[in-house]
Amino acid sequence: MKAFALLLGLALVGGAACQAQAEGLEVQPLIGGTPMRCHDFRGAVVRTLQTTELGDVGRASIVARVPVIQLDTDRLAKLPPKLQIFFFMHECAHHVLGHVIRPTLQSERDADCWSANYGRWAGLFSRKDVEGFAPFFAASNGSKFGHLPGAERSAYILNCFDKPESEPVAYSLSR
Repeated sequence: MKAFALLLGLALVGGAACQAQAEGLEVQPLIGGTPMRCHDFRGAVVRTLQTTELGDVGRASIVARVPVIQLDTDRLAKLPPKLQIFFFMHECAHHVLGHVIRPTLQSERDADCWSANYGRWAGLFSRKDVEGFAPFFAASNGSKFGHLPGAERSAYILNCFDKPESEPVAYSLSR
C-alpha cells in the first residue's frame, strides 16, 4: 500500500515536488546480490520501486514522466539470483525498447530476448543459468499480453541466448 501511495503521489504532484519524491526511488537497486542500473531509450535513469503484492514479479511503467520498474520483493525472494536479474533486465528492456510508450504483443518476447542477449553480452548469465530458468517458467500458461507459455518461453529465451545479436540494442543497463 505504501508503494501505491508513493506512485499515486508521483502521479498527482507535479514539478519540483514530483522530482523530489522520485529521488526516493532506487537508482541502483541490489538485484540477486548484484547492483543494477537501467536507462530508458531516451537515456533517462529508470527508478526502481521494490514493493509487495504487485501481482507479478515486475512491471515497467512511467509515472509522472518518471520511468519506473516495480519489483515484488516477495516473489523475487522465491527465485534464484540469476533469474531475479533476468526479470529486472526484462523490465528494463521494456524501457530500453520503448514498450512503455508503444507496447505490442511482440513486446514481451522482445524483452525476453533482449534480457538473454544482454545477460550473455555482459557476462551475467551462462547457458546453464538460462537452462535453469525453465522450471520456474514451467507452470506458466503465458499471458494475454504476449508472454509465451512456460516451455515455449524457456525455449525462446534459450534460443535468444544461443543466437545473440552482435550487440544488444541500446546498452542501457549498467552495473
